[in-house]
Amino acid sequence: MGDDVGKLSRAYLRLLAVLMAMSCLGLVFLPTELGARTPWGAAPGWQREIAFWNLSVYIVIVWTLRRADAVSARLLVTALVVLNFLVAANHFATVMQDSGALLNTIAGAVNVGSGTLGLVALWRERIADAAAKHSQPLPA
Repeated sequence: MGDDVGKLSRAYLRLLAVLMAMSCLGLVFLPTELGARTPWGAAPGWQREIAFWNLSVYIVIVWTLRRADAVSARLLVTALVVLNFLVAANHFATVMQDSGALLNTIAGAVNVGSGTLGLVALWRERIADAAAKHSQPLPA
């Protein structure tokens, strides 16, 4: 990506691309196995739909990384951070209702961790932007 997009944002987007691809493949090819490890159970139709969303997000991430546009990257990182925390909350709500929700516990933790990485990336870029603005000479 261009110099305007931080290394941490690039790393976050790459991580999310990998997670989206893994989720998509798991939901398409292992719906029964995954469903057996969560109180939600297997629902191949819904799992396929979620996999299609994951594939779509993967495409947007790859496009954004290749385009190397800072504004698009920041918008995408922001949206994905929100998504990470909402999905984590959904997983942890299930964990609180059912002690046999190991896959939900793992997925919730992964979402909190990746969402936190995204927040840190946004925060660091904001600080870098502010520092760059303050270091510019005043117009004559």
